[in-house]
This record gives sequence, C-alpha cells and structure tokens, in this order.
Amino acid sequence: MLTRRTLLRLVVAAVAVLAVSLVADRVVPPASAGSPHTLYVDARIGDDGVPGTLPDQPLATLTEALRRARPGTQILMAGYGDQLPYLGTGVHCPTVVGTAERPVVIRRNVYTNILRPVVLTTDTPVTGPWTLRETTPEHRTWSAPWPDRIRLAGDPDFGFVKIGGIALTGYARAPRDYAHEAAWWSGGRLYLRSGRASPHDYGVTVKNGDAICLSRGSRHVRIDDLMVVGAVHAVRVEPDAVDIGVDHLVRHNVLDKDLIPADARSDFSPPISKFGPDCPCQGGQR
Repeated sequence: MLTRRTLLRLVVAAVAVLAVSLVADRVVPPASAGSPHTLYVDARIGDDGVPGTLPDQPLATLTEALRRARPGTQILMAGYGDQLPYLGTGVHCPTVVGTAERPVVIRRNVYTNILRPVVLTTDTPVTGPWTLRETTPEHRTWSAPWPDRIRLAGDPDFGFVKIGGIALTGYARAPRDYAHEAAWWSGGRLYLRSGRASPHDYGVTVKNGDAICLSRGSRHVRIDDLMVVGAVHAVRVEPDAVDIGVDHLVRHNVLDKDLIPADARSDFSPPISKFGPDCPCQGGQR
C-alpha cells in the first residue's frame, strides 16, 4: 500500500516530467512537414531500405536520396574519394523540388568526413556477353547488349568507353574503317572496335550519361562541393527547370560542358571546372 509520502513523491515527479516536456517542446519543436529535413548518404555503410535521417543509418545511393527529397532537404554525402565513388543519375533525370526559401541542397558531409571529396561517376561496367562482329588485319569489332541509349553531344567524344585503361573514341554512329579504336551505340547494343585489346581480356566501362541530371519539373536545387570523375555531363538540366545552382564542382574526364538553360540558373557563383585530364578550363567552357 502506498503511503502519503510515496504518493506525494510520485505527484512531484509527474509534475517535473510534465514541466521538462513543455520546456523541451518550446526549445526544440517537434518535427513536422515544415521543419528541416536531412538525408545522409554513405556508400560504405548505407542501406536504401532505412529512413536515412540519422548519420549512423544512412542511405547508400544518391538516387534514393533524390527520390525522397522534399523542400528544405539537405542531402549530406560522406566522401571517400575515388576509392568508393557514387553512381550518378546516369541517363535518368529525376524531379527534385524545393522552394525559393527552402531549396534542396546536395553537398559533401563536412561534419563526418572532411579529408576526402565526394566523387560522382557514371562509369558503369559492361558485362556482355560480347559477340565478335568483324575481323580485319587492323582491328576487331564486338558488340554487347546495352538497352540505354548512350547520348553523345559531340562527334567524336574521347573516352566515353574504355577497355581496361585504353580510352576509345566515341561516335554517334558507326565510323569508317580508318577509326581503329572506336565505340558507338546502335539499336540497343554497344559496339566497340579495337586493334589493341579485347573485351574478353579486359573490363569495359561506359560513361553512362550524366553525374546529376534534373528533369524539367525540378525547382530550387543547390549542388555544392562535389567532384565528378567520368561522365558525359557533370550537370545536365532539362528546359523549364527553375533556379538550379552549382558551386564548387570539380570535374575530371567529363566529355562535354554542363547543360543548364540560362533561365534555370540561380545566383550561385560559377563552378570550378576541369574537362579531361589536362584541360584547365573555367566556367563550363572548353
């Protein structure tokens, strides 16, 4: 049986808990649809099946974070350099929507990892099977299934396909026979021609689209403090998108300049750009 003193202590404790709860609600308001929203992405320990809102329970991919983003979302990505790059959006252009007051921000997580950059790539292995199409004294030609159309902005493009460490010259269509180290896409298949290497002996990779592509329905997005290694475009934005900002984006081995319509650009500073291994180009020009 509870004594009067015990009952008094319980009442005092209950009042104290209620008071602390009320103060806490005033100091730290409960989460709501209007509160800031952070998604953590970590390629090493992440899992796209978890909420991703805690640093120790992050998502694994950028594409999943973009799918979940809402106005005010910050997507913080852990950086591991080129030892553990992230796949970009490739040939798909998701719709990401923020507001002018609460844009969606994609950037490196400087709070947990400040030594290595976040590297985005579209270098995707081509597993085959490879079919020999042609043999000449100078070269052989193979093809393999590749359903996604490979978009090329220039003709030729160098290095969008590699056999091992050998960069092939990419063409929008099958080139003439004088092109001995060449690659192109046609009818759902990737073709490559080489006199120096075989896809049966070395791995083949394709720069399969763009590091970050945003659809025409995207609004108020900021891309900051990332590195792109291997892509057709580092950033591509479809017409009719609104207020897309890019800042502190470093590019290596990117085939073509950013495609961001003038009316979609925000007031962000011009990005730091580098196309290819040796081009000290600035502001998205080469």
